[in-house]
Amino acid sequence: MFSDLLSSLRPLVSWLRKPPAYVWVILGVALALPVLFTFYTHMVWEDFLITYQFSDNLAHGRGLVYTPGERVHGFTSPLNTLLPALFAWVTGASDFQVPLWIFRWVSLALLAFGVVAATSVLAREYASSRAALIAALLFPIAATLEIKTTAFAMNGQEAGLVLGFLAPVLALVCLGWTPHWKLGGLLCAGLMYSRPDAFVYIGALAAASLAFPQDSRRSLLVAWLKSAAVCAALYLPWLLFVWSYYGSPIPHTVVAKAGIETYSTATFSLLAPFVGALRKAPDVLCWTLSPVYDWLDDIPGTWPGWMHDGVLVAVTLAIIYWALPTRNRVGRTASLAACVLFAYLLVENLIGQYCPWYFPPLAFLCLFVLISAIAHLIQSRPARLTGSVIGFVLLGMLGGLLSYEFFRSLKPLRFKQDVIEWNERRLIGLWLKDHVAPGETVYLEPLGYIGYFSQCHMLDWPGLVSPRIVDIRRQIPTKHGYTMVEVAQTLKPDWIVARSQEITAMKEREFFVRNYTIEKVYNLRDEILAAGPAPGMRMVYAESVFAIMRLKKQ
Repeated sequence: MFSDLLSSLRPLVSWLRKPPAYVWVILGVALALPVLFTFYTHMVWEDFLITYQFSDNLAHGRGLVYTPGERVHGFTSPLNTLLPALFAWVTGASDFQVPLWIFRWVSLALLAFGVVAATSVLAREYASSRAALIAALLFPIAATLEIKTTAFAMNGQEAGLVLGFLAPVLALVCLGWTPHWKLGGLLCAGLMYSRPDAFVYIGALAAASLAFPQDSRRSLLVAWLKSAAVCAALYLPWLLFVWSYYGSPIPHTVVAKAGIETYSTATFSLLAPFVGALRKAPDVLCWTLSPVYDWLDDIPGTWPGWMHDGVLVAVTLAIIYWALPTRNRVGRTASLAACVLFAYLLVENLIGQYCPWYFPPLAFLCLFVLISAIAHLIQSRPARLTGSVIGFVLLGMLGGLLSYEFFRSLKPLRFKQDVIEWNERRLIGLWLKDHVAPGETVYLEPLGYIGYFSQCHMLDWPGLVSPRIVDIRRQIPTKHGYTMVEVAQTLKPDWIVARSQEITAMKEREFFVRNYTIEKVYNLRDEILAAGPAPGMRMVYAESVFAIMRLKKQ
């Protein structure tokens, strides 16, 4: 068994067997980008502090819970929760900092393994042409220049873990799955422990391998079934645990996010979802390779139109490349998997809020397709200078686009971390810690920093750790998909933390005017305006004002 796994691992790292010096330079640059990102932005993503609350409680013997005594499956990635818990327990950490730093390096190591595995396939595929090989070997830099991949691998989210398992699965599919089904099953189990919806990723790659088989489809199907059995056997203990511990195998985060967005219209009936998908498709295409929280509008602080044009063209080409009549089996295989994953994210964004950390797997696949397509173009025209020229021009355009997004994202993401997260949300949490009495409840949407630093009893919108919120939402009919204010009126929490738009909506309702007083206001508008409307600053505008409201004592 061990020898089989070792035999399957070797081709995944073949790129690094006695390579020329420039290969190490490429890999070094690729890995330096996430390190640069981390030390420049200091980013700790909001959602990490939600999951770390579970990690901290587990490490200190209070159970795998957000609020002690309440068993709610309020996290999505098992590994993203269990690994920080392990690091906190081993180090005896008093806060999240040390466990997060260890988690970052583990995440970076897995991301590096995934990048090396994918690049080994490209290097093997295009070894016959030096020009094509050079183009292929630039994939690691393209992968980590994708800002969401680097950000959500290093800021406490699970992107590094997911790609650390997904990329080797893609590599084994391209190499031929049949002789590697044991390692494949193990990697698929790792994917499931990284994200429970990873069965979609696995299914996409399995379908792509069957569409463009290296071996006979019969033997390939048998191999996939064996891998599925290995994956199921390794993931089943976790599934049975959460089912018995929380009462359901489905994470409550999935339940809570469903139904926040709406797509139905009065114009259509059965075809309303299809029409909704058509309307949403340009957004999802752009979000695949665009920066973090890039809304496609013309408000100051958004990204330029030419960038959206480039992203839209690149991603569209990547997800339809499988249908083109080329002999590039590797590129077409990854393209079909990307197309399936695009369809999945399209459906997901019809029923739930846009979350940028969902997109690194699709972005990784699309970049793999684009680099493969460019290398194939160069290799297929060895006697023509025009093929190489066109290929490297396209490679330069792609690299320029990714570089622009990466380096222009650093300043607004650092601003978000330093000003919004650390000097606003953290301070709100600390203020609540000093003023909220035991037994009182706090209702809000941005749960991470405020919940972690306040250690209060949190009732969050849309109900990630609060089944009560989901129950109330289901009782309130809405045509707009956003009912935070209506839920607050029904819930009557002791405290409410609201953004400016929510404050405005509450002031228009007599219930809130009569029953709540504003105890504290945090206003960062002047500081945000002073920073200027640079690309990427759009994401902090909604966070400029927070008010803390208290229920009047009767």
